[in-house]
Amino acid sequence: MELIPAIDVLNSIVVKAFLGERKKYMPIKSKLINSSVLEKVISVLLKEYNFKKIYIADLNAIMGNKNNFYISNKVIKKFPKIDFWIDYGVRTFSDFKKFDNSLFKTIIGSETIKNIKELNKIKKYKKNEIILSLDFKNNLFLGPADLIKNKKLWPKKIIFMSIDAIGSKNMPKLIKLKRLGLNLKKDFYLAGGVSNNEDIKHLKNNGIKGAILSTAIHEKNIIYKDI
Repeated sequence: MELIPAIDVLNSIVVKAFLGERKKYMPIKSKLINSSVLEKVISVLLKEYNFKKIYIADLNAIMGNKNNFYISNKVIKKFPKIDFWIDYGVRTFSDFKKFDNSLFKTIIGSETIKNIKELNKIKKYKKNEIILSLDFKNNLFLGPADLIKNKKLWPKKIIFMSIDAIGSKNMPKLIKLKRLGLNLKKDFYLAGGVSNNEDIKHLKNNGIKGAILSTAIHEKNIIYKDI
């Protein structure tokens, strides 16, 4: 079972994500870290846990308001052994090509991708280098409606992202995800509402490849050695 810490960056600092209300996000408060500087946050997380992957959401880029490319690139170079997954709010194939040959894997979020034609172009170009995030909020799918139906477009790695469950203890019920395609031969990851070891064991027992989590880590609710 893969555990992947999620780090949300807004206006050059790490913020605490909660229920998807991005404009209200404040600098992160953590039982592990007394800093909102991206490099310091990553350094402490790696001392505390044996993480292999790190997820970064550039909230400015996702919302179409500037970006945090500079500080993200800085930590990618500083931690070369980490497999970084980054959501830069890709909307089109042209957006994706801006990160060609970058030292990270690009997350394509359904809430930002313009349409399935753009996703198809991306997939054909770099089939094994992308991760698709299927984004939901208030039980509604955020993105092109035909993306949910056209499962042939889904790459190998899929994130089920419950934006309104982020920072809560309301993990989505897997029965809903199974209706969407959880039984396909893909690597599925769950983000939003995963709050403790019990949740992680439940996901593992149901064939989920990994959990993307933040609040549970910073509140020290995850006992890594027991997983």
